[in-house]
Amino acid sequence: MPGSSLWLLPPANHTLSTVLPCLIDKTSNQFGSPHRFIPHITLSSEITASKHEPDPQAWLDSLDLPPIKDVIVKFERLGSEDVFFRKLYIKCEKLDGIKQLAKQSRKQVDGFEEESKAKAWADDEYNPHLSLM
Repeated sequence: MPGSSLWLLPPANHTLSTVLPCLIDKTSNQFGSPHRFIPHITLSSEITASKHEPDPQAWLDSLDLPPIKDVIVKFERLGSEDVFFRKLYIKCEKLDGIKQLAKQSRKQVDGFEEESKAKAWADDEYNPHLSLM
């Protein structure tokens, strides 16, 4: 998965901003994994550097994304796959707000000109989750 990713982070003042890093550390320690990361839900990945260089913040500020207040994250269950970035995760319900945010992110990152392509990706391929390891 080369390139950058666009992440949704829990609000700094939310209880999960303290709980999730501890859970990620405990899980990594339990399974002997040296990898540490901040809690996040990936909205889009494989973003080439040419998209956000030379000023990543200006690029982020230019994205036309739906209001974050409309995004609700609801955890469903634990999941695991034989993929490095999804070894152990908490599956998130694909509610409208997060699906819309991911669709708009992917549309702008991938340059989908057709709304239907971005919608199909969000409906069929997008798998919102919070990695634990």
